[in-house]
Amino acid sequence: MSTSTAHTPRGSLKSLAMIVLLVLGGTQGLSWWRDAQTAAEIKAHLRGQRITMYSTVSCFYCAQARDWLKRHSIPWDECDVERDEGCRTTFEAQGAPGTPMMRVGTHWHLGFEAGWLAEALKTPPEKQPAKESAQTQPSPKAETSPRP
Repeated sequence: MSTSTAHTPRGSLKSLAMIVLLVLGGTQGLSWWRDAQTAAEIKAHLRGQRITMYSTVSCFYCAQARDWLKRHSIPWDECDVERDEGCRTTFEAQGAPGTPMMRVGTHWHLGFEAGWLAEALKTPPEKQPAKESAQTQPSPKAETSPRP
């Protein structure tokens, strides 16, 4: 008599479900850790620099950016391009096709990416050209936007 341990479909499904849960949990944990590391890097490099987000009230991506910045207690200024003429003028001068548009010193970026903020803040304020026009840096383009 031979005894074999055959896997039942039910046991295989339980194993598969356990593996999927472990992978998802690990992915979520890694994502949380990277988010926290990026926020810490942003805070470490602020040094009096300001982050400005050009936005609109109805912009879904702007709402996500606001949420991320608030959740990580990162100070920023918001410029509503629909309600503030000065904000709209500055925004339109960049030729960006949408919001949010982020500005750190003389650096501009279409869309919100925490990693981009961290990199832009690493440029010390004294190394940024004084009174440089907003047009010096190439304007953000839809092709380079992180948004779909």
